[in-house]
Amino acid sequence: MKARRLLATASLVMAIALITVSAPTAATAAPQTDETRTEQRACTVGTVPQRGEPDPDVPVVVSCFDTLTEAETFVEEGAPGDLEQLTPQARTDVTAASTVIVGRQYTGTGRTGSVLVQWGTGSGCYGVTYGFPSMPSGWNDVIRSSEGFNNCWVSDYANTSYGGAVYNCTPYCSSLGTMAAQTSSVVYRPSGSLG
Repeated sequence: MKARRLLATASLVMAIALITVSAPTAATAAPQTDETRTEQRACTVGTVPQRGEPDPDVPVVVSCFDTLTEAETFVEEGAPGDLEQLTPQARTDVTAASTVIVGRQYTGTGRTGSVLVQWGTGSGCYGVTYGFPSMPSGWNDVIRSSEGFNNCWVSDYANTSYGGAVYNCTPYCSSLGTMAAQTSSVVYRPSGSLG
């Protein structure tokens, strides 16, 4: 009888300890406030390819979406509306220019957070570069990871118009190290080329 009472008491003590340990505290269960909640977004920014080093005055256009899938689908479908702003000849002959994703910039490390999908006309970094001389509104000095696509390596610059410190990704950087949250302009170059 004593053994049963001792076993029952021990079981009760362990159950109370387990409930106490697993119960959320006020500090861990606090709801997010407007100050702590971060909204993720997906935007696209496009440009035209250039030979050699990119022109700091190249035109760019921006569109934003609710999801990365929507943003990438927009580019895959030819960036309707944005493409016509970049290349006037596309207004009359939409098949004359194709669009391709050249890279992504993320607000978090390791491909997390909001994402800026950068695209250009053509087929990627095959003998051409794509330059983004400044970041769109809300994207300056927030980038923490970066990657290139379609034969592109990416260089993130601390200043606009490709100036200041540079961080090269060949083609992916899960973190921009000392350049985290300092990107003000970006260049995509052919694989094997550094900024």
